[in-house]
Amino acid sequence: MENASSWAVDGHKTLNTPYDCGIVLCADREALTSALQMSGSYIIESKERDGMHFTPEMSRRARIIELWAIMKYLGKSGIDEMVLSMNKRALQFAEEIGNVEGFFIENEVVFNQVIVRCETDEMTDKVLSNIQNLHECWLGGSKWFGKKVMRVSICSWATTQNDISRSVESFKKAYTFVG
Repeated sequence: MENASSWAVDGHKTLNTPYDCGIVLCADREALTSALQMSGSYIIESKERDGMHFTPEMSRRARIIELWAIMKYLGKSGIDEMVLSMNKRALQFAEEIGNVEGFFIENEVVFNQVIVRCETDEMTDKVLSNIQNLHECWLGGSKWFGKKVMRVSICSWATTQNDISRSVESFKKAYTFVG
């Protein structure tokens, strides 16, 4: 990260803020403001820092309030604890589902995502549909290197060890309906 000229992230997954709450850090102030700036003879500009030069559009909602609130409430140590907890739950999910016959983990779990598939694309689709219909946990489908997969995203601070184990049980149950 220290060598990057810019960095962008969306706060909704990890910080549980609304979907359109993005964060952009850019070392080149001129590049940032020129990328976001709108101009016109009718626009009144301030001599001070003008917010319209630092957002993608001039009439956006004040999403910074949600981001500020979560960062203020949790602080650095609270955010660190929350991120670490999501990673631990993802690792737990991978370990538990990795011991269940019929499921294959496709990725190295480095944060909060676990990519899981079954033997065939057809089986993966059926199991995914069954999991969603069981309403124990929710996940979506995707493609990973040309194969259909189930994308497990641990994105809630409230997810417990028991929640993960219950979700894995849901996967097992969904699989038995297909077999």
